[in-house]
Amino acid sequence: MQNVSNIISQAVSKSLTSVFGGGFLLSAVRSGFKGKKTIVPSDFAPVIRFAVCSDIHLNGEEGQEAAARFSQLFDDMYNYASDCAYNRLDAVMVAGDFSGGGAEKQYVMYNKITKEKLRKETQLLTVIGNHEFIDYRDVDATVGYTVYKKYVSDVLDTDVIINGYHFIGVAYDDNGKTFTGKVEWLKERLNNAVKENPDMPIFVYQHPHPFLTVYGSVNWGDRDLRKVLNNYPQVVDFSGHSHYCPADPRSVWQGAFTAVGCGSLSAFMGNLNYIEGDKDAPGKSGGAWVVECDKNGNILMQLYDIENRQFFSDVKYYFTDLTDKSKRTYNWHKQKSLDTAPVFEKGASVTVSKNEDGESVISFPEAKGFYEAENYKITLLDSNKKSVFEKTVISDYVRATENDVFVNVGKLSSGEYTVKINSYSPYAKKGEKLIKKVSVK
Repeated sequence: MQNVSNIISQAVSKSLTSVFGGGFLLSAVRSGFKGKKTIVPSDFAPVIRFAVCSDIHLNGEEGQEAAARFSQLFDDMYNYASDCAYNRLDAVMVAGDFSGGGAEKQYVMYNKITKEKLRKETQLLTVIGNHEFIDYRDVDATVGYTVYKKYVSDVLDTDVIINGYHFIGVAYDDNGKTFTGKVEWLKERLNNAVKENPDMPIFVYQHPHPFLTVYGSVNWGDRDLRKVLNNYPQVVDFSGHSHYCPADPRSVWQGAFTAVGCGSLSAFMGNLNYIEGDKDAPGKSGGAWVVECDKNGNILMQLYDIENRQFFSDVKYYFTDLTDKSKRTYNWHKQKSLDTAPVFEKGASVTVSKNEDGESVISFPEAKGFYEAENYKITLLDSNKKSVFEKTVISDYVRATENDVFVNVGKLSSGEYTVKINSYSPYAKKGEKLIKKVSVK
């Protein structure tokens, strides 16, 4: 059954890749099919800088790792800014789910951290997510609004201007599920911003992804927002909710507008085939975007690894000419055109060790193409060529550091085994197979 499941899952993944490509065909026709590597002009000079995170999931308890990470984000961002010619951090954007369930003690923790860490120069831009309603759904979801107003702000939907740039935050309706009641307000705010300066970017942020845009937006997306944003090419939208890895090239999308997936500050996830459901990435992971803009509306965006406290060296985007749809740099087809089959380094080996529970753990280096492999299909055969383990796992591309992949294959009898590892790119391109013999003692 495992063999059949994996075959079906990989086939579905490839099919969905084709389906999504068809869905994004119009944007490709407008701006072309061939992508190119991001190049940032040497004279790029920011006039604004902000950090964007989502899905912190504070539990309100002292010593929580998520709370430490959120606190660390401020320190790291201020340290980064201090080393730059433009040395300010103008805003920190939190795109929802800063709490685990909306309990008041979680808000207290959120306010405690921001009060301790936030400097006067920095504005805190917060929007309510679905988790801020969870503790109240069984009785009255609207209590989520009441608690938010008590601890954060009486105003749930916001439009602020920082250094000439509009930042528009859109909250859920008071049911914590829909945006139907916010459509007209968002249209009005966007229209006003466009009238002020039709060529400048407008930053919009809300918790869920606009439907059928970034990685995760198929099963974690909102259609009402997507319909509105389709009419505003100036928009750069930030969202969370899915936790899907923002290091994945599919987490940045340009079509009628620009959409960016923020993943999670606490842990990245993925979905390898849309059948088996969401999967946690291996080990500890999490991150935030750092966004910088110049006076002409050009935007540099870089991904920061909060776990390893460094930027992803190969995950950066440079947006320019947002209102010119023919110059879309990061549409689905352009990103996919750069994709190549992952390749293991020459001489790559597979090792096996045992953990303290007596379970065998295999390890192997990452495979890379233009992008790092997204996932690996692993098969373990015993000396009789019988499959004793088969699983598809998320790769280590969720971290800025280079690490081997570690996979627990369970308790095995002593003997000789054959490990077969297939690598797959983010766009489901199958790479070479790594085949090695291992000995379990």
